[in-house]
Amino acid sequence: MQIRAQDSRPLFRQISDTLREQIRNGTLCSGAAIPSEREYAEKLQISRMTVRAAINELVQEGLLVRRPGSATTVAASVIDKTTEGFLSFTEDMQMRGMRATSQLLDCHEEVADAAVAAQLGLRGGARIVVLERVRLADDEPMALERVQLPAQRFPNIQQHDFAQQSLYSIMEKYYGCTPRTSDETIEAVSLSHVEAAVLDVPAGSPALLARRITRDADGVVIEAVKTIYRGDHYRMVFARRRN
Repeated sequence: MQIRAQDSRPLFRQISDTLREQIRNGTLCSGAAIPSEREYAEKLQISRMTVRAAINELVQEGLLVRRPGSATTVAASVIDKTTEGFLSFTEDMQMRGMRATSQLLDCHEEVADAAVAAQLGLRGGARIVVLERVRLADDEPMALERVQLPAQRFPNIQQHDFAQQSLYSIMEKYYGCTPRTSDETIEAVSLSHVEAAVLDVPAGSPALLARRITRDADGVVIEAVKTIYRGDHYRMVFARRRN
């Protein structure tokens, strides 16, 4: 890193711009620790306050993460989750050039309670399949997912390999069912100790909770999904038009 006296930008901005570019071009990769304020100040022969101003700017932008007692690190890459259309997690990650896998936590059949039966348009006492997975991209935990499916619509679906296969591809290939539309709500939450342990982040970390009802081409509800996305890896992007 170099600073130039003839540059019209303030010193802290020269530093922040250089670090920002190093992060974007991969010179500083996700999770990498950057030198300390003291090290930068000594190397560049400037005050630590100037270095601190540059680092603060990048922390506020979400590009750097500062934790008390630890080195400042490059933030994990963030995935933009848009509100237009919807893809399976596997399809979404493949489009981003990432390898999607799953860790199967549970898959079983049970009797739906009244609330779930109403969501899925089922009669009381109907049976459902409950599928719980950790979704990973390039082997890093990204989301915790719980899916509820009408058992009559998808008989013996729990026999499939949900650790490697996309649920939507299984629906289409083996049951002739194509997910077509969905209604989704999203809210900000904090992770419980159990959720945080599964996603490999500290308890209380921010997350996005998405609840989705999905319908097939005929408008019939085929699943109710609850997904918890890591807040340090996801952000919502809205494209809106004013009428």
